[in-house]
Amino acid sequence: MTLRRMLIVLVVIGGLVAVVLAGRQTQAVTAPRFATVGQVTRPYASHRTPISTTWYCPGVPAGDETVDGQLVITNPVDVAVEGRLTLLGGDGAVPVVSDITVPPLDNLVIAVRAQLSSTYVSAVVELDGGEGIVEQRALHPAGDAVVPCITQPSSSWYFADGWTVDGSVEQLVITNPGAAVASIDVAFFTKNGVRREPPAFQGDAIQPQSVKVINVAESGLVDEEIIGVQVIAQSGQLLVERAQHYVGGNRLGYSLTLGAPAPSDLVWFAEGEKGEGITEQYLMFNPTDEQVSITPTVLGVPVANDFVQPEPVDVPAGSVVSFDMAGIDDLPDGHHAMAFATLADASIVIERVQTRPAGDSVATSVVMGMTSEYVVGRWYAPIGVDEATDGALVVFNVDNEDATITVKAIGTGGEVAVPGLEAVQLPARGVTTIDLTDPSVFGRPIVVEATQRVFVERVLPRGENLSGTSSSWALPECGPCNFSSPRS
Repeated sequence: MTLRRMLIVLVVIGGLVAVVLAGRQTQAVTAPRFATVGQVTRPYASHRTPISTTWYCPGVPAGDETVDGQLVITNPVDVAVEGRLTLLGGDGAVPVVSDITVPPLDNLVIAVRAQLSSTYVSAVVELDGGEGIVEQRALHPAGDAVVPCITQPSSSWYFADGWTVDGSVEQLVITNPGAAVASIDVAFFTKNGVRREPPAFQGDAIQPQSVKVINVAESGLVDEEIIGVQVIAQSGQLLVERAQHYVGGNRLGYSLTLGAPAPSDLVWFAEGEKGEGITEQYLMFNPTDEQVSITPTVLGVPVANDFVQPEPVDVPAGSVVSFDMAGIDDLPDGHHAMAFATLADASIVIERVQTRPAGDSVATSVVMGMTSEYVVGRWYAPIGVDEATDGALVVFNVDNEDATITVKAIGTGGEVAVPGLEAVQLPARGVTTIDLTDPSVFGRPIVVEATQRVFVERVLPRGENLSGTSSSWALPECGPCNFSSPRS
């Protein structure tokens, strides 16, 4: 083993040991911190009851009768929450503003296209009080896609995965929720570290309270299987989402993904799986000016003498490298979690791409990695299941202590444990899947509560008449999340 490899392994092990030690401390001891970031990097839920909370939803398709979208606002408390909804579109669309009331202990579901028709419609949801949680769901013929909304826009956004193979469509959905014009620079990073900066998207103006859609293939990126994206606002704060409609190259389906506002140094995934017909790849993007070495670590699998963790992967500056789980020898069938770490400062953006059997076809789902500051013991899923769904939740126990998981549905009686899911056992550093089959959970907001710190992903049906599933993160409850100056 080289000295460099030893140093990287020590860094990864040190980070995991810090997680373990933090999980074993009592409440009287201040938990050690994974890292400190200057801004919110992922969606989260907060119940610190500020005077008001603003949620920014990055956009759903709403251009014609073949597509639609929903905003789902959860009120987890027993009093109604008042607020205002602003819908934003493109092509000179006038924002649509309305007052809203979210019933106590319930969801308010808003059909978007009925109020504003545009290629993509984004939303700003202002709630009087901090007790609401907001998500969006795209309704698309190739599959529904759930994306949590976020409480803070950003001046920078990154994506690791991009795909225009065989006519697949990739779009960047850029929302300027502010009152002034924003100026952006867009860069694309393809195979072998090629950086493209189309002149049309350098200093491009995004009008106030509007949505701009960029078709990536129209920038000359046709039949590309690797496209990293960087969007930097020279002025203004934005939301940037990627919409992908896969029609070839062993990818089929539809996905929406909110970008990462900043690179990280440690990225997590809860819902990996090896099985017949499943492909699982991780696209690792280094948008910095220095090469980084990324160490993948497989977690949540039984320890076996013949299993060897994968070697570090070098990712050159301004490049995207694909890491394929098929290349890991002796990886057992079943579920696993993944962590990716680097010795460098925050420098990596990683997305997981899974293609699974779906009836007589396949379905592709893409998830942006979660960062360490969001590992907590309580998660929300405003958008859950409408029918019995096996494996709807995937939970990874980060800590070195066994955990007990309780799944609850929010209803007229408050948070009530789902029958049979009052005490799901999850071993230390283990992964488990949870079926949601009891009618008490259908159409209800879901809470996942653990005695240790966990990561939680959802695996939901793709919609009516479609086989297969689509993955997305639940929302961690913060408070405990470890970022500097979090905003609600």
